[in-house]
Amino acid sequence: KMSKSKGNVVTMMALLEEQGSDGVRYWSASARPGTDTAFDPGQMKVGRRLAMKLLNAARFALMQAEPRGPIVEPLDRGMLTALALLVDESTANFEAYDYARVLERTEAFFWAFCDDYLELVKARRYGDFGHEGAASANSAMLVALSALLRLFAPFLPFVTEEVWSWWQQGSVHRSTWPT
Repeated sequence: KMSKSKGNVVTMMALLEEQGSDGVRYWSASARPGTDTAFDPGQMKVGRRLAMKLLNAARFALMQAEPRGPIVEPLDRGMLTALALLVDESTANFEAYDYARVLERTEAFFWAFCDDYLELVKARRYGDFGHEGAASANSAMLVALSALLRLFAPFLPFVTEEVWSWWQQGSVHRSTWPT
């Protein structure tokens, strides 16, 4: 509980300057509907790190987006299958107003995407295993980035809009929901 007389009031401006708008919004979106949520600047730091990781992953995916072609590699197809399941689950959770679950599951997928998929695909993406493998990796990364930006847009609106503007027309917030 905050009280002026106790001097424990937190102003949002300092938090916004320190953690960024997306970090603060991440903290508030992490709260389960109907529950009391403790004020936790540590969660805001997690949101800020997530936003920074999203920027870095997008830079990697977009820095060499060619060649592109059919997605034929099993690793790429497996990642996109998992992403499709996430989109279906997120759609159902949003319809049930369980937005915190959407954020939790999307974040878990994103960290696995960065830590596992992007690391495994780096050499193939640079053409070390032929043109077809690079084209498959690049195409899969762009499909995944597009869907992830739209999934994260309600929670990290500023960073997703920035990344979207790097390679898409219009606004991520006015784009169609991924299917």
